[in-house]
Amino acid sequence: MKFLPAKLERKFRRLKKHSRSSLTRKLDVMHESARKKVIEENCDAYKNQKHSEYECRKRPTKFPGGTRETFLSEGSFHQAVGRVLLVAEFFAMMPVKGVTAKHPGDLSFSWRNVRTCFCLVFIASSLANFGLSLFKVLNNPISFNSVKPIIFRGSVLLVLIVALRLAQQWPTLMMYWHEVEQGLPQYPSQVGKGQMGHTIRMVMLVGMMLSFAEHLLSMISAIHYARYCNSTSDPIKNYFLRTNDEIFYVTSYSTALALWGKFQNVYSTFIWNYMDMFVMIVSIGLAAKFRQLNNDLRNFKGMHMAPSYWSERRIQYRNICVLCDKMDDAISLITMVSFSNNLYFICVQLLRSLNTMPSVAHAVYFYFSLIFLIGRTLAVSLYSASVHDESRLTLRYLRCVPKDSWCPEVKRFSEEVINDEVALSGMKFFHLTRKLVLSVAGTIVTYELVLIQFHEDNDLWDCNQSYYS
Repeated sequence: MKFLPAKLERKFRRLKKHSRSSLTRKLDVMHESARKKVIEENCDAYKNQKHSEYECRKRPTKFPGGTRETFLSEGSFHQAVGRVLLVAEFFAMMPVKGVTAKHPGDLSFSWRNVRTCFCLVFIASSLANFGLSLFKVLNNPISFNSVKPIIFRGSVLLVLIVALRLAQQWPTLMMYWHEVEQGLPQYPSQVGKGQMGHTIRMVMLVGMMLSFAEHLLSMISAIHYARYCNSTSDPIKNYFLRTNDEIFYVTSYSTALALWGKFQNVYSTFIWNYMDMFVMIVSIGLAAKFRQLNNDLRNFKGMHMAPSYWSERRIQYRNICVLCDKMDDAISLITMVSFSNNLYFICVQLLRSLNTMPSVAHAVYFYFSLIFLIGRTLAVSLYSASVHDESRLTLRYLRCVPKDSWCPEVKRFSEEVINDEVALSGMKFFHLTRKLVLSVAGTIVTYELVLIQFHEDNDLWDCNQSYYS
């Protein structure tokens, strides 16, 4: 009765209240008391859970195989990614000190560190190798296939520089990540704590094994190629002349330069594969944080919860979104290089698949490399898209909030989930969602149809042009 004065409106409501029967008033009171009781029980359950989590962190219980502090440190992204970064440091990437420490506060970066010096030396070496490849390509007829060494070595050099810049930011990023993790609902079991770390280790292990197998098959195929194009009587010299032809295009053969070229090739191959796995690992970590929040929302799905519960969960969701934005700003260039690289090399490999394979070893290496490249690109797309999928999954639980528990905090929470675009990106040019997989596939098909029209069948064992440099 908005049109009545305040005093008349109060009298009207009082009259309306007394006009109801005593039975109706009793039923209303019983319904209201039952509703409040259910809300209080759910809120008490939530408070008991938070209290048990707090007591669990304080209780000095001993666990087999280590102290309680060791047990509680599991489940953090810093601990899960420590050994992965340690392997990267061996290959002149991410020169951060303290990656295997228990707490991210022990991370540090220094220009005087041995790791950083090794990284700078390898960047200078990669720059020299890139210059030699560029000189060789520019002094020969340029084609879609001949620029492959420039794309490969240029991408490796760019990733090395970006990784060095990321290493400077890594201690700050991990400290913020740790603060976000501390504010999230705790894992209910040890299995849940170790799931993210197990997934990251398996991705790294499988990726490195397949990368090693691909490089081994490449060496076997190159040995067959060197035996066919034997310019000298020394088979080892023939191998290095064919696989490092950009070096010996401007200088005479020497064992030191041959070993340097092989060392450069092995490290560049690892870095080329590692940039895809690094994007996958960061995506796994971010998706795990959203999943950790969603699991808590699922436990209270459909229950009557207090507004403070939804306010707390909304703040936690917002913190993960900010973390996702920070990580995207730090690795977006690596993501851009990764997807553009994979797109180019898939087109090159599909175009070369139209040629006749000269040997069984060459065919095995070629098709293994093609399948591995396509699978790796698909894995990067799906793992990266899982961040967006998990962020949108929160809306499913918000839609199950009972009508009596709907409050402004739930409405604000749901509006943030609906309107925000939470996903990793390639320098903001594209966002990594499931729709991107179809877009990339369509782009590859389009480019391939255009390239096939200008394709000419080439001999893959053309001794005048090496396909292994």
